[in-house]
Amino acid sequence: MKVEIFSDIACPFCYIGTRQFAEALEAFPEDEVEVVWRSFQLDPEAPRRAEGDLLDHLTRKFGISRDEARAMNDRVISMGHGAGVEFDFENARAVNTFDAHRMLKLAAEQGLDGALADLFFEAYFTGSADLSDRADLARLASEAGVDPGRAAEVADGEEFATEVRAEQELAGMLGITAVPTFVFDRSTALSGAQPVELMSRAIGQAISPAS
Repeated sequence: MKVEIFSDIACPFCYIGTRQFAEALEAFPEDEVEVVWRSFQLDPEAPRRAEGDLLDHLTRKFGISRDEARAMNDRVISMGHGAGVEFDFENARAVNTFDAHRMLKLAAEQGLDGALADLFFEAYFTGSADLSDRADLARLASEAGVDPGRAAEVADGEEFATEVRAEQELAGMLGITAVPTFVFDRSTALSGAQPVELMSRAIGQAISPAS
Protein backbone atom coordinates (compact mmCIF):
# COMPACT_ATOMS: atom_id res chain seq x y z
CA MET A 1 0.00 0.00 0.00
CA LYS A 2 1.33 3.43 -0.95
CA VAL A 3 0.72 6.57 1.10
CA GLU A 4 1.46 9.91 -0.55
CA ILE A 5 1.94 12.73 1.96
CA PHE A 6 1.23 16.19 0.56
CA SER A 7 2.68 18.77 2.94
CA ASP A 8 4.52 22.06 3.24
CA ILE A 9 7.38 22.87 5.60
CA ALA A 10 5.62 26.16 6.43
CA CYS A 11 2.50 24.38 7.73
CA PRO A 12 2.41 23.76 11.50
CA PHE A 13 -0.39 21.23 11.11
CA CYS A 14 1.80 19.31 8.65
CA TYR A 15 4.53 19.15 11.29
CA ILE A 16 2.09 17.81 13.87
CA GLY A 17 0.21 15.57 11.45
CA THR A 18 3.25 13.89 9.95
CA ARG A 19 4.66 13.22 13.43
CA GLN A 20 1.36 11.58 14.41
CA PHE A 21 1.28 9.63 11.15
CA ALA A 22 4.82 8.35 11.81
CA GLU A 23 3.74 7.20 15.28
CA ALA A 24 0.71 5.41 13.85
CA LEU A 25 2.85 3.77 11.18
CA GLU A 26 5.05 2.11 13.81
CA ALA A 27 2.27 -0.41 14.47
CA PHE A 28 2.52 -1.82 10.93
CA PRO A 29 5.23 -3.92 9.23
CA GLU A 30 7.61 -1.74 7.20
CA ASP A 31 7.16 -3.82 4.05
CA GLU A 32 3.39 -3.22 4.00
CA VAL A 33 3.46 0.55 3.58
CA GLU A 34 5.41 2.68 1.09
CA VAL A 35 5.52 6.36 2.05
CA VAL A 36 6.09 9.02 -0.61
CA TRP A 37 6.43 12.69 0.31
CA ARG A 38 4.85 15.12 -2.17
CA SER A 39 5.55 18.83 -2.55
CA PHE A 40 2.85 21.39 -1.76
CA GLN A 41 3.37 25.12 -1.23
CA LEU A 42 0.79 27.06 0.73
CA ASP A 43 2.21 30.31 -0.62
CA PRO A 44 4.24 29.82 -3.81
CA GLU A 45 4.54 33.60 -4.24
CA ALA A 46 6.04 34.18 -0.78
CA PRO A 47 9.28 36.19 -0.71
CA ARG A 48 12.49 34.22 -0.31
CA ARG A 49 12.62 35.49 3.29
CA ALA A 50 9.94 37.67 4.88
CA GLU A 51 10.86 40.60 7.11
CA GLY A 52 10.53 40.10 10.87
CA ASP A 53 9.52 36.93 12.69
CA LEU A 54 6.65 34.57 12.00
CA LEU A 55 4.29 36.57 14.20
CA ASP A 56 5.03 39.66 12.09
CA HIS A 57 4.23 37.61 9.00
CA LEU A 58 0.88 36.57 10.48
CA THR A 59 -0.01 40.15 11.43
CA ARG A 60 0.57 41.25 7.84
CA LYS A 61 -1.23 38.27 6.33
CA PHE A 62 -4.36 38.49 8.48
CA GLY A 63 -4.36 42.17 9.45
CA ILE A 64 -4.21 41.45 13.18
CA SER A 65 -2.03 42.54 16.10
CA ARG A 66 0.93 40.55 17.44
CA ASP A 67 -1.09 39.69 20.53
CA GLU A 68 -3.91 38.40 18.35
CA ALA A 69 -1.42 36.40 16.28
CA ARG A 70 0.09 34.97 19.45
CA ALA A 71 -3.36 34.02 20.76
CA MET A 72 -4.23 32.44 17.42
CA ASN A 73 -1.22 30.18 17.76
CA ASP A 74 -2.03 29.02 21.30
CA ARG A 75 -4.08 26.10 19.96
CA VAL A 76 -1.26 25.12 17.59
CA ILE A 77 1.27 25.21 20.43
CA SER A 78 -1.00 23.07 22.60
CA MET A 79 -1.51 20.54 19.80
CA GLY A 80 2.23 20.47 19.25
CA HIS A 81 2.90 19.56 22.87
CA GLY A 82 0.66 16.52 22.46
CA ALA A 83 2.69 15.35 19.47
CA GLY A 84 6.09 16.10 20.99
CA VAL A 85 6.54 19.17 18.80
CA GLU A 86 7.77 22.53 20.05
CA PHE A 87 6.97 25.82 18.32
CA ASP A 88 8.78 29.12 18.81
CA PHE A 89 6.85 31.57 16.65
CA GLU A 90 8.79 34.58 17.89
CA ASN A 91 12.11 33.20 16.65
CA ALA A 92 10.73 31.48 13.55
CA ARG A 93 11.04 33.17 10.16
CA ALA A 94 8.67 32.91 7.20
CA VAL A 95 10.45 31.87 4.00
CA ASN A 96 9.58 30.57 0.56
CA THR A 97 9.79 26.78 0.84
CA PHE A 98 10.46 25.95 -2.82
CA ASP A 99 14.18 25.25 -2.32
CA ALA A 100 13.42 23.11 0.73
CA HIS A 101 11.09 21.02 -1.41
CA ARG A 102 13.83 20.63 -4.02
CA MET A 103 16.18 19.34 -1.34
CA LEU A 104 13.53 16.89 -0.15
CA LYS A 105 13.42 15.43 -3.68
CA LEU A 106 17.17 14.78 -3.45
CA ALA A 107 16.72 13.14 -0.03
CA ALA A 108 13.95 10.95 -1.45
CA GLU A 109 16.47 9.24 -3.72
CA GLN A 110 17.95 7.65 -0.58
CA GLY A 111 14.70 7.27 1.34
CA LEU A 112 15.70 10.13 3.63
CA ASP A 113 12.92 12.59 2.79
CA GLY A 114 10.94 11.82 5.95
CA ALA A 115 13.96 12.39 8.17
CA LEU A 116 14.89 15.59 6.36
CA ALA A 117 11.31 16.90 6.44
CA ASP A 118 11.34 16.54 10.23
CA LEU A 119 14.60 18.53 10.43
CA PHE A 120 13.18 21.19 8.14
CA PHE A 121 9.99 21.49 10.20
CA GLU A 122 11.97 21.90 13.40
CA ALA A 123 14.28 24.49 11.83
CA TYR A 124 11.41 26.47 10.32
CA PHE A 125 9.28 26.63 13.46
CA THR A 126 12.07 27.30 15.96
CA GLY A 127 14.32 29.56 13.90
CA SER A 128 17.29 27.24 14.51
CA ALA A 129 18.17 27.48 10.80
CA ASP A 130 17.28 29.76 7.91
CA LEU A 131 15.61 27.70 5.17
CA SER A 132 16.07 30.56 2.73
CA ASP A 133 19.84 30.13 3.14
CA ARG A 134 21.23 27.50 0.80
CA ALA A 135 24.11 26.70 3.15
CA ASP A 136 21.62 25.87 5.91
CA LEU A 137 19.57 23.73 3.53
CA ALA A 138 22.67 21.75 2.54
CA ARG A 139 23.81 21.41 6.16
CA LEU A 140 20.46 20.03 7.32
CA ALA A 141 20.36 17.63 4.37
CA SER A 142 23.79 16.36 5.36
CA GLU A 143 22.58 15.88 8.95
CA ALA A 144 19.76 13.70 7.58
CA GLY A 145 22.33 11.52 5.79
CA VAL A 146 22.41 13.06 2.31
CA ASP A 147 25.83 13.22 0.65
CA PRO A 148 27.21 16.70 1.51
CA GLY A 149 28.57 17.29 -1.98
CA ARG A 150 25.25 16.49 -3.65
CA ALA A 151 23.38 18.56 -1.07
CA ALA A 152 25.57 21.60 -1.80
CA GLU A 153 25.18 21.05 -5.55
CA VAL A 154 21.38 20.95 -5.35
CA ALA A 155 21.24 23.90 -2.95
CA ASP A 156 23.27 26.07 -5.31
CA GLY A 157 21.36 25.09 -8.46
CA GLU A 158 17.83 24.50 -9.70
CA GLU A 159 17.79 20.70 -9.76
CA PHE A 160 14.42 19.05 -8.97
CA ALA A 161 12.51 22.29 -9.66
CA THR A 162 10.52 20.54 -12.40
CA GLU A 163 9.63 17.66 -10.07
CA VAL A 164 8.44 20.03 -7.34
CA ARG A 165 6.22 21.96 -9.75
CA ALA A 166 4.84 18.71 -11.18
CA GLU A 167 3.84 17.49 -7.72
CA GLN A 168 2.10 20.78 -6.98
CA GLU A 169 0.16 20.33 -10.22
CA LEU A 170 -0.63 16.75 -9.17
CA ALA A 171 -2.12 18.05 -5.93
CA GLY A 172 -4.44 20.25 -7.96
CA MET A 173 -5.44 17.34 -10.19
CA LEU A 174 -6.28 15.28 -7.09
CA GLY A 175 -8.36 18.13 -5.68
CA ILE A 176 -6.03 18.76 -2.75
CA THR A 177 -6.38 22.30 -1.45
CA ALA A 178 -5.23 21.91 2.17
CA VAL A 179 -2.39 20.09 3.87
CA PRO A 180 -1.40 17.75 5.30
CA THR A 181 -3.27 15.31 3.11
CA PHE A 182 -2.50 11.59 3.18
CA VAL A 183 -3.55 9.77 0.00
CA PHE A 184 -3.90 6.00 0.25
CA ASP A 185 -3.36 4.15 -3.04
CA ARG A 186 -5.08 7.04 -4.87
CA SER A 187 -8.40 5.71 -3.61
CA THR A 188 -8.98 7.34 -0.21
CA ALA A 189 -7.51 10.31 1.61
CA LEU A 190 -7.23 11.74 5.10
CA SER A 191 -6.64 15.45 5.70
CA GLY A 192 -5.41 17.39 8.69
CA ALA A 193 -3.40 16.71 11.85
CA GLN A 194 -5.54 13.78 12.93
CA PRO A 195 -5.08 11.81 16.19
CA VAL A 196 -2.78 8.80 16.11
CA GLU A 197 -5.72 6.43 16.65
CA LEU A 198 -7.53 7.77 13.58
CA MET A 199 -4.35 7.60 11.53
CA SER A 200 -3.84 3.97 12.57
CA ARG A 201 -7.39 3.09 11.61
CA ALA A 202 -7.02 4.74 8.19
CA ILE A 203 -3.75 2.91 7.50
CA GLY A 204 -5.24 -0.41 8.56
CA GLN A 205 -8.32 0.05 6.39
CA ALA A 206 -6.16 0.97 3.39
CA ILE A 207 -3.97 -2.11 3.85
CA SER A 208 -6.95 -4.45 4.29
CA PRO A 209 -10.01 -2.80 2.76
CA ALA A 210 -13.38 -4.31 3.62
CA SER A 211 -14.65 -6.56 0.86
